[in-house]
Amino acid sequence: MKREATLVFDERLYDVQVLQKAAYRAMNSLTAEITNADGKFSCVLSSNIGIDESSFLFAVQEFKKDVLDYQLRHRLNAETLPIKNLILGLAFSKTGLISE
Repeated sequence: MKREATLVFDERLYDVQVLQKAAYRAMNSLTAEITNADGKFSCVLSSNIGIDESSFLFAVQEFKKDVLDYQLRHRLNAETLPIKNLILGLAFSKTGLISE
């Protein structure tokens, strides 16, 4: 029996790339169809063949956790990118690979 759950995410808070990563991680248990309308991402999660109800519900919970995890990682990466680039620039500026 096919099971479905629909989750809605505000596009001001979540990036579509984050939803795609979470869907990819959960693809052993469920299939995700992601659409965008009126500033909202709608994720229709469908159980894969052979997945029972408790496994599907667990996969939906894990999908929600993964979306939050990936969103926080995405935001942290964006906030720290200038510092990472500065550190890398300083590290490679002292290598002698480029003549001054």
